[in-house]
Amino acid sequence: MKTIQLNKTNETKREYYIDWLRDIVVLILIPFHTAVSFSHIGKGYTYTAAADNSWLFIFISDFFNLWIMRLLFFISGMSVFMSLKKRKTQSFIKDRFKRLVIPVLFQLLITGPIAGYILAIGRDNFSDSFLSFYPQFFIQSKKYLFWGHMWYCVYLFNFSIILLPLLSTLLRKPELAKKINIFLIRKNNILLPMIIIIFFEAILRPQYPGYQSFIGDWANVVTYSLFFIIGFIVVQTPAVFEVITQKRIFFLISAVCMTTAFLFCKRKFFIEADLRQLSIIAALWGAAAYCWVMSLIGFFKKYLNHNSSGLRYLSKTSFSLYIFHYLILSVFNFFLLKTKLSNLLIWTITSLGTYIVFALFFELILKRSKIMCYICGIK
Repeated sequence: MKTIQLNKTNETKREYYIDWLRDIVVLILIPFHTAVSFSHIGKGYTYTAAADNSWLFIFISDFFNLWIMRLLFFISGMSVFMSLKKRKTQSFIKDRFKRLVIPVLFQLLITGPIAGYILAIGRDNFSDSFLSFYPQFFIQSKKYLFWGHMWYCVYLFNFSIILLPLLSTLLRKPELAKKINIFLIRKNNILLPMIIIIFFEAILRPQYPGYQSFIGDWANVVTYSLFFIIGFIVVQTPAVFEVITQKRIFFLISAVCMTTAFLFCKRKFFIEADLRQLSIIAALWGAAAYCWVMSLIGFFKKYLNHNSSGLRYLSKTSFSLYIFHYLILSVFNFFLLKTKLSNLLIWTITSLGTYIVFALFFELILKRSKIMCYICGIK
């Protein structure tokens, strides 16, 4: 292994691979959430009468569910560090509210009830008008997902505020983060955060399998906050990312092995799992997730740390796509599932159609509306 130089955080060079990772994750959400409609791993996405247990939909659902949000929270921790460096506390909180809370309110008042109405008609045989359904969306919030996929913004806002004293301390005393990072780049110490994540997953996941309510969703709260804090700490020392990049092949092989074990345990060996078996599945989940996050960070830093017109467009549109993708794909699935098309064909049409409809929606409406530009953070 070559010698690693422990330098200060680069103040001028933008790490474009982080933008690529974030934007591609948002793109992946469309085929992932469409597949969930068939695999039924999330009840709010159920549009088929019975789950499609083909390995295609199981793999798409379970595989992306392993790491996709954990990677986002890791990246978010890095972004929050950069934001706190540029802003005072009051300005930071105001920025978090604008970027995260306002889009959630838009989801709760507009897009969420519309998607919930489609779900009520398609799944629950609801036959009344949208206006009669509207209060039911709030009364039966869990049934219709309430803030839905925007839970990520809710969690990120809460982490940013609740953990602010810790984050501010780490920012004021950079030697603390430096000591941690010096420790992480020695030998194989970069694996130690994975051990912590595995421990909490094995302890908490069997008892709290996950409904994104924040309060009571302790397995997700602890796991996501750990990835968030790790991202906040390691971004302060570029040498950590050099180590991650050097170990990217190791992390990839480990991720594939852990994912394979996770899928077979969850879907084949432990069908009616007891508490011990659920802990094993959760431990494999934690290990696979950490390895995928590290591997993807390493590969993207190595091969996609550059700017392009495509990246600039994705960065401009990705958060808008995140806000609207679920509503668009819900409309596609609502109508397509009434046909006799195969599930695979419906999944394909819905996924591609969502990209196309959103692109038209963005170009013709979103970017031309000052209000929507404000809500969606379109510059």
